[in-house]
Amino acid sequence: MQKLPKIQDFKEPEGYFEQLPDQIVDRLTPQRTIQWMRYAAAAAVLVVSLGIWQFNTTDSQFEMLTMDEEVDLYIESQYWSAEDVLSMVDNPEEILDQIIAEEMVYEVDVVDENDQNWY
Repeated sequence: MQKLPKIQDFKEPEGYFEQLPDQIVDRLTPQRTIQWMRYAAAAAVLVVSLGIWQFNTTDSQFEMLTMDEEVDLYIESQYWSAEDVLSMVDNPEEILDQIIAEEMVYEVDVVDENDQNWY
C-alpha cells in the first residue's frame, strides 16, 4: 500500500455550485422548443394524411365501367381478339347466336326501307 501514489482531494472550480442552477435551466430551455416542433410535426403529418385520404376518396367517384363496356374497350384496343373473348365464355354458341340475332335486326330494317321504295 505504501507504493500507491497518494490521491489528492477533489476540489470544485470556484463558483461551480453558484452557477450550476443557471446552467441547468439553460440546458432545459431548448427542450421546450423541441417539444413545440414535435407537436408541429404531428400536426403536419395529420394534415398530409387527411389530404391523401381526401384525394383517394375523390378517385372512387369516377364512373365505373360495366363489364360489357370494359370488354368492348379491350376488343377495340385490339388487346383481345374475338377468339379470346369466345374462349373465356362457358357457352360460345349462345354468344354467337346473340350476335347473329342483333345483326339480323339491322338487315331486316334495311330490307324494310328498300321495300317501301319499291312500292
